[in-house]
Amino acid sequence: MNKKTVLVAALALVALMPMAAQDAELAVALDKAAEDYYLPSVRAVFGTFTYAYSSLPTPFSRWVEDRFLLAATKSKRVQVLNRNAAAALDPVLRESYGEFLQETGAEALLSGRFFVEGDRVRVRLELTELSSGTLIGAGDWLVPLGVIPAYASVAPSTGAEARAKELASLSGGSTPGGLSVSVSTDRGSGGAYRSGEYLSVILGVNKDAYVRVYHVDGAGHIQMIWPNRFGGGDGKVRAGTPVRLPPDASAPYAFLMEPPYGTEFIKVVASTVPFGDSKADFSDLGTGISVMSTRGLAVVGGSSKAVEVAEALASYNIGP
Repeated sequence: MNKKTVLVAALALVALMPMAAQDAELAVALDKAAEDYYLPSVRAVFGTFTYAYSSLPTPFSRWVEDRFLLAATKSKRVQVLNRNAAAALDPVLRESYGEFLQETGAEALLSGRFFVEGDRVRVRLELTELSSGTLIGAGDWLVPLGVIPAYASVAPSTGAEARAKELASLSGGSTPGGLSVSVSTDRGSGGAYRSGEYLSVILGVNKDAYVRVYHVDGAGHIQMIWPNRFGGGDGKVRAGTPVRLPPDASAPYAFLMEPPYGTEFIKVVASTVPFGDSKADFSDLGTGISVMSTRGLAVVGGSSKAVEVAEALASYNIGP
């Protein structure tokens, strides 16, 4: 081995040392979150890690998950499974996770938020019991900005934050006790994906309703992705029966994550009556968000019942 090779190896070892220390600190934070759990250890699956109070994921979100998997090997109280069940706490979507939870034996959801504080990032992690939805415990992991890789940007773009607020403002004004709709990706409502991975959408309603699902890309272009030419009919969804898009690996369409990188959105609108217009699936509907609004929804069929409408929004990030 020549001197140059030895030097490169030594530099690589030095670069790894700060992360080894960080992983040890993260293991301590995991143990702290589980210290009051009634069992000696807990099996956890991933929820989402999002920026501050924006509910938006960034490339840092996925980097954090990677660090948790490594740190958990040093934890005495928490076993982290490389699986995601972020929407399992949603009562409308929980049904779709029954088999998954039984198969993995998962007892808790690991999720959190992260905040830039000076020259470091504070990751606030929480362990939540899947069976009851109660908080098991929480902890903080402080990460120096200097150890975070350049690709794992922490904050979302100002464009993504602005678009999230705009899409959230569409609400047609559903009332308490009325129709509600839930939507999540298979990595959560705020999931982080890497290029080459596939995304699934999970949606559900608390009352029988007609549903439309829209995709909004990073530039704000809108497409209706369900119902589509491959299935969905008039978009009617039964209460308590979550719908997964695509339904399985044999479906004639799929949602492949690929560049450009950034934050994209899934917007769902639901109504207790059918929609009175038609829209082409997988076609560019422009960037005007009013195309998705449930305001002014047309009633068809002459129903005298009051129309109930609801909307939901999920975001996801595509990174390298």
